[in-house]
Amino acid sequence: MFHIAVIVLIVLSSLKWGSWSRWREFLPTIYYFSFFNMFYQYLSYTVKAVWELDGFFVNMFVTDTLYTMVAYPCLVILFLSHYPEEWRIKIVYYLKYIGVATLTEWAAGKTDSIEYFEGWNLWWTILFYCIMFPMLRLHYLNPIKAFIASIFVVTFLLISFDYHVL
Repeated sequence: MFHIAVIVLIVLSSLKWGSWSRWREFLPTIYYFSFFNMFYQYLSYTVKAVWELDGFFVNMFVTDTLYTMVAYPCLVILFLSHYPEEWRIKIVYYLKYIGVATLTEWAAGKTDSIEYFEGWNLWWTILFYCIMFPMLRLHYLNPIKAFIASIFVVTFLLISFDYHVL
């Protein structure tokens, strides 16, 4: 039930604070986020996983699909809706999102709702979130630069965790 609670909380937060009138503006970034999540899911099912959700809602496929198709689009809308312009506020904004995401994953670990493999741990997750949120903003501003940067990030992670796909 942990994952359903997280998904519902993200959806409700986005409905309350997200700028849903701008959803079309955010759609390419939603696709970008969902694509890379599905890419990881494909690798985790066909090669190996570095993390995997436990405590599913129905089963792993349904849980992953709900995150990809419902929660993550809402998260993108919520994150991009009120992105600040002043650089000091941007830092606080990133820290808030990274902190909440990290705290959520920490809670998932404490409730046995996520399992790590191959050396992945909460520190890798924090690093990932420190990359993910700025990449969402970069994609919103410049999709080409975000895709190029994503190739480097994905390559780094594939090498770091010894995926034999390159």
